[in-house]
Amino acid sequence: MKKHAKQAGNSRVLKHVLRVLPFSPFTKLIGWILQATSLYLALTSIEITSIAIVWWCCTLSAALLTIAVYFSSLLDT
Repeated sequence: MKKHAKQAGNSRVLKHVLRVLPFSPFTKLIGWILQATSLYLALTSIEITSIAIVWWCCTLSAALLTIAVYFSSLLDT
């Protein structure tokens, strides 16, 4: 595992991805606002609160999986 982590950590693609990602406080604020808005929309569009929260968590985890697969594909090139 040390060898794999070392190769991935020294990858030029990983370094490029980390430079491209925005880390400004404004970007983080926009992300939190969008996340809160999506939760609000889930809670208002579905009548049963518990089902709305489960649906929102599933959607959030699917979005995170999509982002992880995308960045993984960048590392493979």
